[in-house]
Amino acid sequence: MHKFAVAIMLALFAACSYSQDAAPKADQQDTPEMAAKKAVERDLNMLKGNLITQSQDLESITESLRGVDADNAMLIDQRAGQGVTYLDATYWYLVLYDRMQCGEDKDLAKFVLRDRLSFYAHLLDMIVDQTNRYLELARVPAVAQQGQQIRDELRNAKVKLDEIAASLK
Repeated sequence: MHKFAVAIMLALFAACSYSQDAAPKADQQDTPEMAAKKAVERDLNMLKGNLITQSQDLESITESLRGVDADNAMLIDQRAGQGVTYLDATYWYLVLYDRMQCGEDKDLAKFVLRDRLSFYAHLLDMIVDQTNRYLELARVPAVAQQGQQIRDELRNAKVKLDEIAASLK
């Protein structure tokens, strides 16, 4: 389904925007709409960067662990990686959508984008629940602390995707 949605958006983008200049005009860069788009992109990149940093910190803690503690820390780290993947995909869907120029195609793509954002938000919610279960098993305080930060960042990402999806209605 994911590949199908990407193919639809790419086809719509290719058919519509190559006939027009896709680069924003200088007078549009200061509009409130452009500022809002840049803020959303900045927020997504910030969330993604935070998850990457927290993941790297957890990986450095994991190097000194063995057995069940190491396995549990790696499972939490994998959830952070999944969150990064969903945020990255969301970013590219939004950039593609924002660059579309044809109104009809953009309306159709909006439906696909809302659906995809809702799906990623649902997946992030599931990842938060999984992370909570792994945190219950954490015996090393540093893993628990880093895992809680990852969980909170995943929760923030889910809320952000819900906000973006709601703004597209």
